[in-house]
Amino acid sequence: MKNKQTEKKTSILPLTDMLLKEKNPEIYNRGEEGFNIYASSMDASQQEKARIIPFIRPGLVAEMGCGNGAVLELISNTFPQSQVFGFDISDTLLQMSADRKYKNSNVTIIKKDVREKIFEDDTLDTIVYCSTLHEIYSYSGYNKHTLKQTLKNAYDMLAPGGRLVIRDGPKPEDELLYLRFKNQKTEEKFKKFSEEFGPYNIYYEETGEGFKLRSSDAMEFLSKYIYEKNWVIEVKEQFAIYTPAQYAKELENIGFKVIHNESYLIEWLKKTHYEKDIEVYRKNKDTGAVEIAPYPDSTMIIVAEKPIKAMSKLKNAYEVQP
Repeated sequence: MKNKQTEKKTSILPLTDMLLKEKNPEIYNRGEEGFNIYASSMDASQQEKARIIPFIRPGLVAEMGCGNGAVLELISNTFPQSQVFGFDISDTLLQMSADRKYKNSNVTIIKKDVREKIFEDDTLDTIVYCSTLHEIYSYSGYNKHTLKQTLKNAYDMLAPGGRLVIRDGPKPEDELLYLRFKNQKTEEKFKKFSEEFGPYNIYYEETGEGFKLRSSDAMEFLSKYIYEKNWVIEVKEQFAIYTPAQYAKELENIGFKVIHNESYLIEWLKKTHYEKDIEVYRKNKDTGAVEIAPYPDSTMIIVAEKPIKAMSKLKNAYEVQP
């Protein structure tokens, strides 16, 4: 019989807050197959997500919305001397995260609503939100106030000099784009998306140049159309809430100093899906001629620091406005 005291097993600490799923049960209706596909996609994108690792400040590190533990594993392996916490609300994903074979015994999995302030003020060295903030926004009724309060809570929980690392979807700058579909399946998926997108119906116009729509709506479609089994979940989420510049402004309003801000298109998405299914066009501002346009960026990474001199308990509190 194995000595249980020597086994490296990650346990799940119980939830003490109100469950997010009590208000938003649809987030859990993926089913076994849907969760397995969802988790597999997290594993498949693990190395791409490793781009955030150089920005993490070791010590007490918390990932808010840890999913199946793919990013926790990266953090744990890179910083074996750090204490790494993973928080999520999904029982299924928490169990997957706890069952993961971590090389180091420095990971703690806890069931929490990551919208809340989980730690005391001035505690953590790094907080990570990897593809989580758009879910917080979407499953809180598309409420920017909740998103802003979540970021304010992160500021308070960070120690002076601590870092906030965000990886999520960037809203593109406003412009009109034209989508041309290379196959009937993708065109039909677009029309389905226009009717079922969570926060609002998508307005588009069929023209001789293609399907004309706003750049932000084009980005939302591109971020979702590849989903099949999890379509009913993903189509309800708004992936791009702020442009990178708008995100930076919100963080600076809270008191953060933004030290890194980039957006980019994941090459795998471009080669495996976009180039096979869709062409993007825009009108030249000078000539009015329709010309090929780049695909909207799929991903952004923003890193912000809490100033060394800042203390959450002593500074004038930033009041989040609805």
